[in-house]
Amino acid sequence: MNFLTYGDKNKQSVLFIHGMASTALLCYEPLLEYLNNYYVILAEVDGHSDSLGELESLADNCTEIERFIIENLNGELCCLSGFSMGGTMAVEIVGRGNVRISKVLLDAAFLTKMGALTKLYEKLFCRGISWMQRGKKIPKPLMDLLMGKDNDSVVEMLYPGVTSKTIINVSEYVYRYEIPKKIKQYTGQVEFWYGSNELYPKKSAALLKKYLPQLKEIEFEDMGHGQFLHEHTAEYAEKFKAYMNL
Repeated sequence: MNFLTYGDKNKQSVLFIHGMASTALLCYEPLLEYLNNYYVILAEVDGHSDSLGELESLADNCTEIERFIIENLNGELCCLSGFSMGGTMAVEIVGRGNVRISKVLLDAAFLTKMGALTKLYEKLFCRGISWMQRGKKIPKPLMDLLMGKDNDSVVEMLYPGVTSKTIINVSEYVYRYEIPKKIKQYTGQVEFWYGSNELYPKKSAALLKKYLPQLKEIEFEDMGHGQFLHEHTAEYAEKFKAYMNL
């Protein structure tokens, strides 16, 4: 893993974890200009940067994020935020309880077990990303179903260097993920954001709320997967800052 840091370390700390088949910069660099009043850390997950090798274990990457927080922030983080795959990782880190986190912001975290469909989704994503890497378009009906109607954000945030091995290892972790029961001990603030056109995040939010009754769901009308983050960056930043000020 790698960590990109921005701003004054003495200010409130925020750590962002990006989505699958994207990069920290593709997901979050546009936000940076709006977050000057925070110490921002972007976690680069293995397999999602030219400077990193293929992903072997998301669980190990979660451990590395914990280690960074312990060694660089005295084990305490003001806000942990993750998008999609990054949201699943954020839930895992909170559930372990090894670091102190005041607020959690989950953007379309995937927490719904796919069971027998896991292998099918792995094949779909590997094939779809291979098509995009070769400049081909995924059939629109399929894209609309998986990512939300008329949503090009995932394509525009695609990391072209991602490999099938990384995609499979992410999928095996995310689509079989089980929320740690220990997460019930977390008493901090939690918001779960998702678009009204997304297929699974609303189900994931409902599932997580069984463990964290303080969780607040926020649905963004006519938004697909990653669309609010990518296409409405300024508004996203304003809502994020409003959450930080609660």
